[in-house]
Amino acid sequence: MKTMKRAMILLGMAAACVLAFSAPARAEGLKLGFKLMGGFGYQFLGDGDAYLRGLRDRTNDFITLTGYSLDQQVTPLVAHIGLEFDADAILYLTPQFGISIGTGFIRAGTLFGSGNQIISSDSSTENDNNTVSATAVPIKIGLYYEFNSNFIPTGKSSSYIFGGIGIYSARFALTEAWSSGSYYSNYNESSKATGVGFYGGFGTESWITPNFAFVLEFFGRYANISGFTGTWSSDDGTTMTSGAGKLYYFEWLDSTTGRWYTSTMVAGTTPTGSSVRNVREATIDFSGIGLRFGFKINF
Repeated sequence: MKTMKRAMILLGMAAACVLAFSAPARAEGLKLGFKLMGGFGYQFLGDGDAYLRGLRDRTNDFITLTGYSLDQQVTPLVAHIGLEFDADAILYLTPQFGISIGTGFIRAGTLFGSGNQIISSDSSTENDNNTVSATAVPIKIGLYYEFNSNFIPTGKSSSYIFGGIGIYSARFALTEAWSSGSYYSNYNESSKATGVGFYGGFGTESWITPNFAFVLEFFGRYANISGFTGTWSSDDGTTMTSGAGKLYYFEWLDSTTGRWYTSTMVAGTTPTGSSVRNVREATIDFSGIGLRFGFKINF
């Protein structure tokens, strides 16, 4: 809560700067820019990655112990591939310097069945379909500085650096759908949190007309968010249960393999017991680096 209050104060101060400087800017002729971009990035994912690694490691140990066949394996690395969308409005206080206000959409998680696994023996086949999704919608305010450059050999080009702070409304969700023959179980959970993050980067613009440019942008972000709360539900064909609570990270001891594995879950109380250790509130890490491309329009 204290972090949120500090973030709101910083955003308020930045907004006050916009209002304070916009009057002289209008006197000289107001200049506005709008930038719309999309792209890809690598996100750390935090305890979302720990959940997937725990699934993979436990299955690998189970296969080694039993001699069963693993026909499809969980691939945690794919979940780090993030989709990025970004929209910014830029108020130029000078021809080079501006203040940006924007929003966007960030998504990381399993893709194309990367969380699924299939285990088979001579007499049965187990299908374990797992999905993880970490999304965030930021409200951002930052600084923007543009300068001439020659990175693009043909036509007029310019470059810029940028950075700022944002409030990120985040959601973490996972599903587990297990089946073997006529038996099945389904588990779902979804939790939300709000946190503060910081971003920055470098971009280059190729101006097609005096007011329209194609843009390529490299960015970095720090946004490690905790304090998730949400709900869960479970159905095994005979019993349906549900609940609410906090999102926890923990390690659990599997009685079959005799080893510890990382995981997460939403629970109403802190997980305890001899088969659980290293319990804490989970963090979902939207920090990472990436590449975006799109267009910019000046007014």
